[in-house]
Amino acid sequence: MGNKASIRGVVTTAYQADHDDSSDLFDLVRYLSAESRKAALETKMKDGDDLATPLIIAARDGKLDFVKVLLCYEANIEARGTIKIDGKVIEGCTALWIAASNGHFDVVRLLIEQNSEVDGRTSSNSTPLRSAAFDGRLDIVSYLVEGGADVNARNFYNSTPLIVTCCKGHQDVASFLVKHGANVNLQDNKGNSCLHYASKQGRVLLVCELLALGANQTQNLNRLTPLLEASNDCKIEMVEWFISRPECSKEERIDALELLGATIANDSKAYDIEKAFSFMKRGMEERYEDTSCTLFKKKMEPVEAYQNRTESQTLEELSLLEGDDHAIQIEGLMIRERIFGTDNTILRNPIHYRGAAAADCKKYELCIGLWTRAMEIGMNCNVPETEDIEDLTDLVALMIQNGHSSSPQTIENIFEKLIDIKRKLSEKLKSGELEEEPKNKAQETLLFNALYLLVMYTKVQVSSEMKNGNMIDLLQRFLCLEPRTRDGNTLLHLAAWHKTPVPRDTVANWRGVCELPCVETMKLILHAGCDVNSVNAQGNTPLHLVVTFAPGPEQVESLKEMLELLLDLGADTKLVDKNGQTVMDCCETEDAPHKIFTVV
Repeated sequence: MGNKASIRGVVTTAYQADHDDSSDLFDLVRYLSAESRKAALETKMKDGDDLATPLIIAARDGKLDFVKVLLCYEANIEARGTIKIDGKVIEGCTALWIAASNGHFDVVRLLIEQNSEVDGRTSSNSTPLRSAAFDGRLDIVSYLVEGGADVNARNFYNSTPLIVTCCKGHQDVASFLVKHGANVNLQDNKGNSCLHYASKQGRVLLVCELLALGANQTQNLNRLTPLLEASNDCKIEMVEWFISRPECSKEERIDALELLGATIANDSKAYDIEKAFSFMKRGMEERYEDTSCTLFKKKMEPVEAYQNRTESQTLEELSLLEGDDHAIQIEGLMIRERIFGTDNTILRNPIHYRGAAAADCKKYELCIGLWTRAMEIGMNCNVPETEDIEDLTDLVALMIQNGHSSSPQTIENIFEKLIDIKRKLSEKLKSGELEEEPKNKAQETLLFNALYLLVMYTKVQVSSEMKNGNMIDLLQRFLCLEPRTRDGNTLLHLAAWHKTPVPRDTVANWRGVCELPCVETMKLILHAGCDVNSVNAQGNTPLHLVVTFAPGPEQVESLKEMLELLLDLGADTKLVDKNGQTVMDCCETEDAPHKIFTVV
């Protein structure tokens, strides 16, 4: 029997057998030469999405007899493979890890008896104990712990077996782990402890036990205690249980109630405006319960995005909001900012959701204000989000498409935020906080959206006012940041090229809203000082790209206008690209060279 055939036979038997009859496998391996046997047992074969040795696959499927045979012939018990579980690819997993993950207790026991590394880690630093704890397998968890597994082992996210089992609500496993040395107060990379996750899931009995076992109410990186975590996730029963405990202070109780109401008012899944108002009211009543010691709210400066409203300070002021859904929703956003501070990313989603709801009702200005506020908060947290600019750009397109008047100032304000994000991204790159590829993608996204905003700006601004308007100043600031695509195209290249992509799959119909090339946009960019002879990575100037445009009958005048504009402002027809071609060499129609000859 040839070596390749032997390997294939062993692996196929281990991978494809439908039962635990291992006699064929035993006979096959038995008669192999030592060299062939070693090769067969160590070869990784493809099985669907998985790539692993026969031992790992047998352990994955819980085929105990197969595992016994393979171990009998000294299969590498610590070999690593790649397994896909619930859509996630797990690299570097051992036979023990996958057996624990899939709940095959007998296989786990055999592997431990055969001295498998009890804390053998995957590429993401996950141990077999963590995997078993995730699925609540107390039998496997207890056996692994008895075998010496590290109960406080951390993965790449600093998550422990106790943290993951609490996240999934496995109270019996959590209790066992704590009683066997698991630290109940360890926190992961987000600052969350097991108590945070249990509270977030609304698991009252588990939280009760964790507190009895010594869990502390610490803050995570978003400044959420487990109680505030429950409020922020609209876990009403959990909140009511927490605030009824004697150690819960009045201040904590008030914050929890007001945050719960504020969140329900701006949560797509838990939305109930009457319930939201009732919790806000309970919080306010708590403030004034002891007239000798009233707990006043911290006053916040009015925010334009919230229509310059101020948060209610008394029961009388709050009562004026009852029945006014919009006022209660905005009150909720203000409450959240007061409790969390304006430099907390946890504020962004509710604000963005409220803006989207406003857009659905065609309240576009309110939406723009709210989404801009979400963007500002991201900037406060040093988390510039290019998606925010994309959403706002798309919204402007939707407004224009629907015939809704969009002021030039609105686009200018969005463009200014785009510049701020561009600058912040550049700073993050220089400091090493952002890797090159994500940076390039983000920078390119901003450049394209800057272009789309400019094209739409030319549709809402009077042409004669563009030269001296605020947009020219903004454009000059943007150009100073030297924005280019990965192909080296400048804003002018993109505005002049007929192949520049325009979004087609968003909520707005971009056709008719943002058509390229665009002469008016080119004028705006050139007035701001963009170099008419700038070259991209292929050595092409904007003029090189313009002359590749083969216009239809209705577009001939646009081509002539673009050529005249570039040539009048000094476009050099003698520059050659990397292929040694001049502008004349690149012309696709007779109109282009005729116009070039005329001007030159």
